[in-house]
Amino acid sequence: MKLRVCVTTLLLAPLLSMGADTWQTPPKEVMEILNSPTTPVLSLSPAHTFAVQGSPVRFPPLAELAEPMYRLAGIRINPVTNGLHNAVYNASLTLRRIPEGTEIKVDYPPGGRLSGATWSPDGSHFAFTNATTEGIEIWIGDTANGKTHKLPGVKVNEVFGGAGGGRGGGGGGGSMQWMPDGKSLLVQTVRADRGPEPPAPKVPPGPHVSESLGGGRGARTFEDLLENPHDEELFEYYATSQLGVVDTVSGAMTTVGKPAIVNSARMSPDGNYFIVTTVHRPFSYLYPARMFPQEVEIWDRAGKVLKKISSRPLGAAGGRGGGAAPADDSPDAAPAAGPRGHEWQPNEPATLLWFEGTGGTGRGGAGRGAPAASPAPAAPPAPPTHDKVLTLKAPFNGTPQVIFEIDRRIPGLLFTDNASLAIIDSGGGGRGGAGGGGGGGARGGARNPQPALLVDLTHPKDPPKPLWTRTTGTRYGDPGSPLERTTPGGGRLVILDGDNVFLRGNGPSPTGDHPFLNRYNIATKETTPLFKSDDNHYEVAEGLLDAHGEKFLTRRESPTEPPNYFVRTPAGGLTAITNYPDPQPIMRKVEKKLVNYRRSDGVEMSFVLYLPPDYKPGTRLPTVIWAYPREFEDADAAGEVSGSTLRFTEVSGYSEIFFALNGYAVLDNASMPIVGDRRTVNDHFVEQVVDDAKAAIDKAVEMGVTDRNRVGVGGHSYGAFMTDNLLAHCDFFKAGIAESGAPNRTLTPFGFQNERRTIWQAPDTYLKMSPFMYADKIKTPLLLIHGEMDDNDGTFPIQSERLFEAVRGNGGTVRLVFLPYEAHGYRGKETIEHVLWEKFQWFDKYVKNAPPPATTASNQK
Repeated sequence: MKLRVCVTTLLLAPLLSMGADTWQTPPKEVMEILNSPTTPVLSLSPAHTFAVQGSPVRFPPLAELAEPMYRLAGIRINPVTNGLHNAVYNASLTLRRIPEGTEIKVDYPPGGRLSGATWSPDGSHFAFTNATTEGIEIWIGDTANGKTHKLPGVKVNEVFGGAGGGRGGGGGGGSMQWMPDGKSLLVQTVRADRGPEPPAPKVPPGPHVSESLGGGRGARTFEDLLENPHDEELFEYYATSQLGVVDTVSGAMTTVGKPAIVNSARMSPDGNYFIVTTVHRPFSYLYPARMFPQEVEIWDRAGKVLKKISSRPLGAAGGRGGGAAPADDSPDAAPAAGPRGHEWQPNEPATLLWFEGTGGTGRGGAGRGAPAASPAPAAPPAPPTHDKVLTLKAPFNGTPQVIFEIDRRIPGLLFTDNASLAIIDSGGGGRGGAGGGGGGGARGGARNPQPALLVDLTHPKDPPKPLWTRTTGTRYGDPGSPLERTTPGGGRLVILDGDNVFLRGNGPSPTGDHPFLNRYNIATKETTPLFKSDDNHYEVAEGLLDAHGEKFLTRRESPTEPPNYFVRTPAGGLTAITNYPDPQPIMRKVEKKLVNYRRSDGVEMSFVLYLPPDYKPGTRLPTVIWAYPREFEDADAAGEVSGSTLRFTEVSGYSEIFFALNGYAVLDNASMPIVGDRRTVNDHFVEQVVDDAKAAIDKAVEMGVTDRNRVGVGGHSYGAFMTDNLLAHCDFFKAGIAESGAPNRTLTPFGFQNERRTIWQAPDTYLKMSPFMYADKIKTPLLLIHGEMDDNDGTFPIQSERLFEAVRGNGGTVRLVFLPYEAHGYRGKETIEHVLWEKFQWFDKYVKNAPPPATTASNQK
């Protein structure tokens, strides 16, 4: 299939036609970077004495993306492998001894598509999968020598997720998990006796009918939904798996229960029971599989149902562990009162744990549906909340025991190495959780200090002890999160060294992130710094190498040093265990720095500036602004700096940073804050995004690096939406690039991004924010790029197609490039190369070589 390029010729209006209908490649120096190897990432074994590194294939050939694919129930299935289509995989695996760093070659199947390694409980073995034309195989490796063998006759069903690269918390881990004995695996397998695929009917048995008898509710614009009875049959055929325990030496399997559509299976720490979530009919043509009816049950090793935990109806958001469904499918909807977050207690052999509460409001629930034209009403006071933690021991037929309760919502429990102690931390993770309080809403809400609490489960009536404090609504001052270890049963426990825990964080600050590792005493509340990244490097503690924090593994990098792994001590000792070379030397000639500035209303902003190799100060350059708008409830949160300029620049994919190699100044990750009440913040989206763009341009011109008359703007997804709006509402730019956007908000009528109102509740906002409605104003040249198989909710390819027609029909200059087989993000080798060529060609023509304005005396002011 040739690249689809929509170019229409009219007799009355000349249109741009580059004539590109074959794959093109960018300049040589860009191709060299695209073909460079990635810097490896290590995955530590449970004992931290070995690590495994993969070699991920970043850009598979387009022929792989063109392999068969079924788009069913929001899942893209490869019928050949019975796994996910376009899955990321490794070409090779390598072991390393820690702390020596010596390599051990892994005998992997040649030409394979390998998953990451999943460690056995003691780290003596590892498992990985290999996707082949005969299905997905399981391979077992010996850590001591790297020797491997395939388990015969076992094919993994990965429709509901891959094998994973490590041991997950709570006994999770995807379709393949180590059992606590370290000698067997719990696997979701393809049924050996399932027979051939259901054939498609030659003649439809009848029309496809949808009907609502009232009482319906709006649904998001989900992709890849079921459309007819044959789709239902195909989904059931490929999603049905047989749960089994597989011996890692012989491959012999003991089945667990009957075949079912198993969404997840989580084993108890002793390996004798499983929390199994299954999907069942009736299926839906409006919702994806994660919102199909589900049963959550406890099974024993024979597959006998010992206890039904919950039943979730069609349309309820499908989170792990069961729980009460929200009142609607809005991401803002709070969980209803009742049981939620069923998990295994990680420090008990087989104890079910869950939370029960009185409910409460979601992040943006209060005020949802407020009319756009009216001022935001004051949020009603939150109802009183009372939460409790309950447990039930095997065989699960007794009376649940309340082990703790408190007058606040419990986000989850972090159990520790001390069986009687647990921690409640609003930002520190925790299994069980709130069952989903909903994402969304504007970021950076009211500053609200939230102390972590230490709970003594042997004295549940005693008040919990406050620990460190985490303040919501800000990144600054983050105390970090406790380091955990994996138990043999797959659970996670906070590491305790006497009365000490270890807190690791990103260290956000106005100068960027400075990662740290601290020792925190839960008895005295004293903090002892063990490590903090210095002012010249970006260094992260990956894990402890002893029980007391006297040695730990870090990943260290700088603008001139590629990421490598080191053994570090609190006293400052530093020993390298890897020596990965610089894969992209030319990028060391690109200058990078963080630039801070203010919007006209005083909101603090920033961008990361990239300048071409051998840039001469004072030279005004053509400039690319690349950004993604984000919502905040207050100016302070909007002005917080995230990330770090001390990271090693390693460019990949179709990154905008490549423009620096083509003679441009690049204002990357330019702040585009939209500040306001979360319920009505979008009412002023257009005005604020225009002010954001002006502030960035003014700052770059003031610095002497930008030619105000040669500026282009671009973005991906919501950044594409921003780009379309800027071209429709200001004249700051010479050209724009919009990748995989959604310019017509009337096609997402039940909400989008962080907008929680429907189009019927806020029609003016939907229309004002839709650049499609202002297509007649878009006279600045616009390049639209879109994957033909976009899988992101709301960004259907028709969005770009309709905007192209609207701009073209109103006499604008526009080009639409559809990318065969590509989804919301692009992966194919030919695609990546061509997209970069398209972007260079477009901005070179309309930005770099833009004709000078008639009068230039004041243009640079």
